[in-house]
Amino acid sequence: MLQWLRSLLSLIFGKQTPPSQPEADRWRRPRLNVPRYAGAGEVPPMHWKACHPTTIRRFKAEFSCPNGHGIVLKGHSVDADGTVHPSVVCPEQSCDFHDFVRLARWDAGPV
Repeated sequence: MLQWLRSLLSLIFGKQTPPSQPEADRWRRPRLNVPRYAGAGEVPPMHWKACHPTTIRRFKAEFSCPNGHGIVLKGHSVDADGTVHPSVVCPEQSCDFHDFVRLARWDAGPV
């Protein structure tokens, strides 16, 4: 754009772009820190365990909501620190669990 036109538009409308915030100052949604289950069998409520190493890229982890319903994080991604995207929703119709979670002691890297 021509410099004179840019100056004129800036004079008329003012500067309309808000100042950018540094990444550290942005509000981040709190996440539930879910402990890892190291035992065998079903995952207890509000715990998780990793899927088999051959399927971890596809299924990530098994998770259990506070009501004990099993959830496989198939349609999610997991950051290196265990942060799950998007939020986790229990598929059980009678359950209202829906939250943002972080899998404690996640060691499989980003998947």
